[in-house]
Amino acid sequence: MAEGSNLTATPPLRICCYGSSSSRTPEKYTDAAYQLGRLLALRGHTCVNGAGAAGCMAAMNRGASDGNGHIVGVIHEKFVVDGSDWFEGAHSVFRDGKNEIVVASGNDLQERKRLLVDGADALVVLPGGPGTWDEVNN
Repeated sequence: MAEGSNLTATPPLRICCYGSSSSRTPEKYTDAAYQLGRLLALRGHTCVNGAGAAGCMAAMNRGASDGNGHIVGVIHEKFVVDGSDWFEGAHSVFRDGKNEIVVASGNDLQERKRLLVDGADALVVLPGGPGTWDEVNN
């Protein structure tokens, strides 16, 4: 894209992004996820995902943060326990207060899955494992 071109020509969208949260994710996938996150941010879109600290989710969050974008991480309350640092499992972009963490409740992950797509204008699926497959096929 040409220098100085308008990257925000379309209305801002809420994009739900699924992808790996594994530290073993191949670099070619994390590089693509970073670029996607940065592009979404530069275009003014909100990136919604599972707040992972590794894999495609982490790379996408890093890219969105580097592009000064807005990120919404959706976690489940079972990861928030008394006395624990629940941020420990989330990407560092959620520690500065600039981005949002939404905490889902319930006996299973169904509410978290619902909150991920709630209000989404689009879904993006990046490489992942069984967890990614499960979330996409719900």
